[in-house]
Amino acid sequence: MKTAAKAATPYARIPKTYAGLMAMHLIRPIHDPVDAENAAEMIALLAGHNLNAEQADYLDLLSDLCEKWESARFPISRARGAELLRLVLAERGEKAGDLAKLLGIDASLAYRLVRGERQLTAVQIRKLADCYGLDPAALLP
Repeated sequence: MKTAAKAATPYARIPKTYAGLMAMHLIRPIHDPVDAENAAEMIALLAGHNLNAEQADYLDLLSDLCEKWESARFPISRARGAELLRLVLAERGEKAGDLAKLLGIDASLAYRLVRGERQLTAVQIRKLADCYGLDPAALLP
């Protein structure tokens, strides 16, 4: 039976060798959320420290496995323009009225932007990109 990750270990007690790290947390494909959580805890433990070559190799491989797991489980949307805007609003639990307030525009214009009937201006694209952490180019039609 799988168990959740153990309590955090201070960095000073982390093994300095690849074999020691493997004894602490065996690197293998991630199959479920518990595997992912355990791997993420090891990554958090090692990240941001001055690692030796063996520790860095271990961290790189474990990070690659986590990235593969997350990419399969949480695919990045290829949506663009109004479709991306609709997805972002839905993810945040927001509506066109919220968009109108953010952009300082009339609600009817916000509804047309969300439906793709009107195009965003450059100023609106910049504001949305900054607010929602998006690539401005992804908001172009």
